[in-house]
Amino acid sequence: MKKQLLYFIMLGATTSMTACQQEHDIQPDSSLAGEVAGNYRTNYFLDPSCVAVPTNKMPSAELRAESDSAVTLIYTKSYPDKEVRQIEHVRLTREADAVQLRLADSSIGSLQTDRVFTDNGMEKQGKILRISIQPDNGNAVYFAGYKK
Repeated sequence: MKKQLLYFIMLGATTSMTACQQEHDIQPDSSLAGEVAGNYRTNYFLDPSCVAVPTNKMPSAELRAESDSAVTLIYTKSYPDKEVRQIEHVRLTREADAVQLRLADSSIGSLQTDRVFTDNGMEKQGKILRISIQPDNGNAVYFAGYKK
C-alpha cells in the first residue's frame, strides 16, 4: 500500500512540474517569417481613425515570407480610393516580447501578443501587428491589426 501511495505522489509531482513549464519559449530566428506570415485586419476598436470607413473597406496588411528572417509587407487601403503599397525585404528580429519589423536601419513596426478587440467588440488575447512608416514624400502608413 505504501508503494502505491509513493508512486501516486511521484506521478502527481511529475505531472504538476510538466504542467508548469513555459509553452512559449523563445524560438530560433529561423522560424520568424513563418511565424508572422499571414493576413492582418483592423477595425475601429483597434484603429479609431477608421471609424468612418465602411466595414468591408477597412485597411488590411499581408506579410509574405521571403526567407527565414525577411518578409514582404503588402498594405491595402480601399477607402476612399484603393491603394496598394508593397515593401520588400523587411527584416525580422526577435526581442523579448515582440518581433520587430525593420527596413534599412529603421524600425517600421512590431508584432506582439496583446489585447485584441474583434469586429463585434469582444476582447481576447492575440497577435497585434503595428506598422508605422513615415516616408520622405509624406505618404505615411499607419496600421494596427490582428491576424485573421
